[in-house]
Amino acid sequence: MASCCNKEECDVKEKNISKIILYILSLIIFAVGFIPALVQFRIWIYLVAVLLAGYDLLIEGIKNLFKLNFEESTLMTIAIIGAFAKGDYPESCLVVLLFKLGEFLEEFAEARSNKNIEDITKIKSNNANLVEGDNIKVIKVEDVKVGDILLVKPGEKIPVDGVVTSGTSQLDTSPITGESKPVKVEAKNEVVSGSINLNSVIYIKAEKEYKDSMASQIIDLVYEATNNKGNTEKFITKFSKIYTPIVIEIALLLVIVPLILGANMDKWIDIALFFLVASCPCSLVISIPLSFFSCIGAISKKGMIIKGTKYIENLAKTDIIAFDKTGTLTTGKMVIDQLVVTGISEDEMLEYIYSIESLSNHPISTAVANYKKNVQKLEVKDYKEDSGLGLYGIINGKEILFGNKKLLEKYNVDTKEYIDNTITLAVDRKIVGYITLKEELRENVENILSELKEEGIKDVAILTGDNKKAAKNIADKLNITKVYAELLPQEKLNKVEELQANGEKVTFLGDGINDSPVIATADFGMSMGTGSEIANNTADGILISNDIAMLPNIIKVAKKTMRIVTFNIAFSLLAKLVVLIVGLFGTAPIWLAVLADTGVTLLTVLNALRIFK
Repeated sequence: MASCCNKEECDVKEKNISKIILYILSLIIFAVGFIPALVQFRIWIYLVAVLLAGYDLLIEGIKNLFKLNFEESTLMTIAIIGAFAKGDYPESCLVVLLFKLGEFLEEFAEARSNKNIEDITKIKSNNANLVEGDNIKVIKVEDVKVGDILLVKPGEKIPVDGVVTSGTSQLDTSPITGESKPVKVEAKNEVVSGSINLNSVIYIKAEKEYKDSMASQIIDLVYEATNNKGNTEKFITKFSKIYTPIVIEIALLLVIVPLILGANMDKWIDIALFFLVASCPCSLVISIPLSFFSCIGAISKKGMIIKGTKYIENLAKTDIIAFDKTGTLTTGKMVIDQLVVTGISEDEMLEYIYSIESLSNHPISTAVANYKKNVQKLEVKDYKEDSGLGLYGIINGKEILFGNKKLLEKYNVDTKEYIDNTITLAVDRKIVGYITLKEELRENVENILSELKEEGIKDVAILTGDNKKAAKNIADKLNITKVYAELLPQEKLNKVEELQANGEKVTFLGDGINDSPVIATADFGMSMGTGSEIANNTADGILISNDIAMLPNIIKVAKKTMRIVTFNIAFSLLAKLVVLIVGLFGTAPIWLAVLADTGVTLLTVLNALRIFK
């Protein structure tokens, strides 16, 4: 009992153990029935064997009969009772034993596919260590408020999204992003709930309440995904509800018509019972939902949460993928591409730029800090920002200007040495250097075009509101030829609709509020895990890991799933047809029909589990 997480799990575990014990006892008793000395007790021996293994099946089936609810258990109950009434005791017992074996296989397969989903839902931390002065108070994670300082010990999960205030450690972010490599965090670094602190104590400041944090959103998405069924899955559900009553009606006709015609009733009852069992839609009812559920689990391991099986079909049919640029193909951060300095040292130039930029909202100070570590921050006096031009300030008694040509001209700096498209530094009204910036590409996206085409994607496009030069620069690095720049949100939407008008299935990946209409219009809309709340709510799938390099693998899983689903449907129906044709000759025993049904179910289930590989 101690190994169970809760009472419900323990009850399920004990119930499963009881079922297995009863099944083994039933097998032993079934074997005892073949002892010649006990032939006079065969009816009671096989009755006990049937009841031990199939009592729950019979109870459910009889209830369904009275309710005129014709399901899988109804078919089996009729077959078991019918075979027993005819005196075919071993056959009746085999029907139960083989059917229960199929159930065990089903439960194993579902447990296997559920594991990934369950792993995701365990990312929540139940408690948080709230820092109150010199004291630490353990509170429920739901009680954490924005601004609270929390202590996270080694081995504990990050309770809510926040920022590290002190301490340095390594985090295991794989439960969230799928990334197995530990991530180093220190003061000012953002951390997301569900990540696991590996080796040192850190303190974080809560930036969100739990209900708004990453872990909570992911868990909500997982539960939402299991309820949103696709067209194929809905069809199979409807099919089984219509198909099963038809099977029972045909089985009745196979008895009634020969009775009217005065044919051999024993033979036709056997054929009818065989028909009932062989027609059971187990392989379809089990393997198709299992395939889609496995797909959601497998894709979640690759860093994406899909909001339902109904979206998998659209993703698998993708012809064109369109990307937003900033914050999607790029990190949204700027890096220094080129740094040229004259008259002063490089360190001095970086100190001036970093010190004056750190007072603005520009990302250049971060670019400088990333360009060279431990840049000294100097005191800036008389700071002033000229919108659209640049920055002014006094550092160590020197007049510092950092901006474009118009800023330099405003302060009467000689601009003969100014280089176009640069951000220039002037000290005491003399140009001493400049930098150029570039957007930072997301990691491992350089080969995204070729990898997507390997998975059957016909084309890749960039749709961005940024200027043509910046868009072309990124497109050239990724070998993407379709680039549509300087687009307003409505123009992005029109471009996707234009691509769809040619019959192409379009998947779009974006991150901003302005991307939401496009995400909603695309055949499959994706948002980045770091995207806006509106984009995430609109999307069919969220790339939690922000790892675009995983997209080819994700699409591969979706396409593989649909191939497996198509094969399982065709194989199941063909196998049923062959077995039924054999059964109509009246020479096959009823247990062979169950064996065939269980065998087909086993093969289709194993085929569905291939999705995890």
